[in-house]
Amino acid sequence: MKSSSHIFRHITVLILCLYSSFIWAQNSNKEDSLVNQLNQTRVYEEKTKLLLELVKVTRQLDFKQAILYSNQGEELALDKQDQLMFAKFQLETGLSNYYLGNYDETFKDYFSALKTFEEKNDFIGVIRTTNNIGAVYDRLENYQKASEYYLRCIQFYDNASEDDKQNNLRYLSQIYNNMASAYEKLGRDREAIVYFEKSLTVAEQINFRHIIGSIYNNLGKIEVRNKQFDKARQYLYQAIDIRTEDNEPEGLAKSLYFLSDYYSAINKLDSAEWAAKESLEISEKLGQIEHQQVAQMMLYEIYEKQGKLAQALDAHINYKNLSDSLLNENKMNQLAQLQISYEIDKIEHEAIQEKEKIRTQYTILIIILSAGLVLAFLLMHLYRNQKKRVELENKNLELEIDTKNKELTTNVMYLVQKNELINSVAKNLLSLKENIKEENKRAIQDIIYNLNSESDNEIWQEFEYRFQMVHTDFYHKLRQKHKDITPSEERLAALLRLNLSSKEISTITHQTVRSVEVARGRLRKKLNLTGTDINLVSYLANL
Repeated sequence: MKSSSHIFRHITVLILCLYSSFIWAQNSNKEDSLVNQLNQTRVYEEKTKLLLELVKVTRQLDFKQAILYSNQGEELALDKQDQLMFAKFQLETGLSNYYLGNYDETFKDYFSALKTFEEKNDFIGVIRTTNNIGAVYDRLENYQKASEYYLRCIQFYDNASEDDKQNNLRYLSQIYNNMASAYEKLGRDREAIVYFEKSLTVAEQINFRHIIGSIYNNLGKIEVRNKQFDKARQYLYQAIDIRTEDNEPEGLAKSLYFLSDYYSAINKLDSAEWAAKESLEISEKLGQIEHQQVAQMMLYEIYEKQGKLAQALDAHINYKNLSDSLLNENKMNQLAQLQISYEIDKIEHEAIQEKEKIRTQYTILIIILSAGLVLAFLLMHLYRNQKKRVELENKNLELEIDTKNKELTTNVMYLVQKNELINSVAKNLLSLKENIKEENKRAIQDIIYNLNSESDNEIWQEFEYRFQMVHTDFYHKLRQKHKDITPSEERLAALLRLNLSSKEISTITHQTVRSVEVARGRLRKKLNLTGTDINLVSYLANL
């Protein structure tokens, strides 16, 4: 039986979810109000201010919608050739992509923004972006690289003016906490504790509750590792109290899976399961893939300890599916290339500035040649702006396709449920068949046949129509690459393109799950994927 404290925590989480729903409705109304103001103003400064506010509001509801607003801001800044404002929107786009787990796009946005902030000597921009780059490396488990960026951030802060330092203590507390976290993950606990204490001192000075909750989390994690369970429990519940009172669902989800780890360490598996499930529920509502992944792995380990093998298998499958949507094995190589490109661009820019000082001392002829170079630079600048605009349009198009994919999947699942209902009705009629008069049996049999036939025809007609509206070239490309593919294999490929499971496909096609798995194997062979590491669903998604 759960303790009264445990029950109180459960009730608190329930209240938080209800309160989050209220905040969700409030933010939706605020978004509508801001959009209305945006449509009524033509003043550039006012439009950028409203768009930045829209990004922050919608990021609490829908990260992809937040990206659309920040992309709109980037386009507006490009039109005005406002490099600093463009970088601010890039920073916001990168932050939304970070929460979505799109780290390639995050790094592109951050490195581009950082270059501009450094050129413009924008203190807040440099601090935020450098710290955020460290956070991405931290998420990718490259803790050495993360600590390097956090150290760069601290050094930049130390060299700033006293006014900048005093006005931005929140950033200092956060950077200290991030540095401590990186050192902890590198196994350098002594240095980690020093920076946690520095962070806590600054955070308490300015009552920065968010970071205080994070520090309690980290200290709790360390105490669990050191088997100081009483201290660990105290720290973790202090973190949960803060995040519950301040309505921070993302932070609460993280605190809960640390709490699950604590309960698992002291072998209170029921409590560990409860905490992991609460974390998973909040993470799913927020769309936080990484938090969901951690919660699923914890549930897998808990169920395995409890001997609940079927539930453990389900949790592991869920964990694997989440893992497949994250970074691929080439991620770090791509990030290294981006870093090298950024450093080269910085060196080239410094060299150009030095050459421009020398050119001012040359003759009229050199001045004329320099003017030609300036013209070429302007043309290149216009070309880059156009290229960025095209990239932004492509991003928006990708988001639109993603939305249509979700609508298509929803419609297919609706048709699956409808088909299951028709099958159920047919089965019930079949069971009644033996109890009715002989002269009525033929009519009942005809009804059953018509129901099955109509459901099959309807679901495939509707599916084909909606699928080709979203993936217009899919069948053409598939047939072009694999001329001997059969109609049934095309249908299976289309269903896999939507990332449907074998169980869902079996419901649609009236096959057993085993038959669907066999058909998938045959399709891999037909597509010449046998004996390779290429994922079938990924291959079809790239057609």
